[in-house]
Amino acid sequence: MIVLLLTTKNEADVLRLNLEHHLAYGVDHVAVADNESSDHTQDVIRSFGDHASTQPFHDFAVRQTVRLDLLERLRARHGGSIAWVGVSDTDEFHWTPDGTLPELLATAPADVVAVTCRQKLFLPTATDAEDGPVYARQLHRTSGPDSPLHTSYREGKTFYRNAWLTRITSEHRCHEVPHAPWSPPHPTVHHYMIRDEDQFVMKVRRLSAWRERKGLRSKLWYHKLRRLLGVPLPPFVAGFKEEWWRELRDGGEQRLRAYYRSTFRVQTDDVTRHTESGALVHDTAFADWRAGSVAG
Repeated sequence: MIVLLLTTKNEADVLRLNLEHHLAYGVDHVAVADNESSDHTQDVIRSFGDHASTQPFHDFAVRQTVRLDLLERLRARHGGSIAWVGVSDTDEFHWTPDGTLPELLATAPADVVAVTCRQKLFLPTATDAEDGPVYARQLHRTSGPDSPLHTSYREGKTFYRNAWLTRITSEHRCHEVPHAPWSPPHPTVHHYMIRDEDQFVMKVRRLSAWRERKGLRSKLWYHKLRRLLGVPLPPFVAGFKEEWWRELRDGGEQRLRAYYRSTFRVQTDDVTRHTESGALVHDTAFADWRAGSVAG
């Protein structure tokens, strides 16, 4: 049995796509920690019956505890039948053309207790279709973490052998799980971090609110600690996200929206330029597979 643990907030439409995809791709149960969504998130989760469960919570700082609570309930119900547990987010879709998720995880050597899957970061561009699922609209991704357009994490997302996951301390890789890094040969996480202008504004506002918290309740306390210790920040925090915060702080929502349209979203002329330079890749593989899967 494969379990996927998600955290979500007001992402009902993409959450439905996420559950539909993963339950068809080899996940047996999706447990959703819901950060007090005010949309129809709970209706979406209920529509999947016994294949999904949920627990609402208020403070983002406790999300990992909530995910572990959901997992413990599933362990109590299913015992030792749970083989793998993945920690992910609503905007991430695991997929490889080489087979199903169980087949992918079966390629891990027997002594590997955690499989960390690298991501493909898809970006909004001015050439995107206006309607349809996000994976059918956004067909351009960065070429990898070294691309100047890459504004997201570099650590990947991890599936753990069930018995080894006793704490959840990271969305990416819980380092207290004793294992050497092991990854499939190709990135398998299709990440749609920013889906449209409204969602970009919501994301930056949420990040700004977390950033203003004090002490360990700040989502970025460890970034502040790194600064004090003289340890370089991850590039996507030190550069891009600081820029987003400044736009909101200095010019409010109107300026942030203008920034999205003129700077964050890849412009039509720049799509060609970045593709030729190798910073951007036109990638329709997942969209084509999903279209065939839905049609079938």
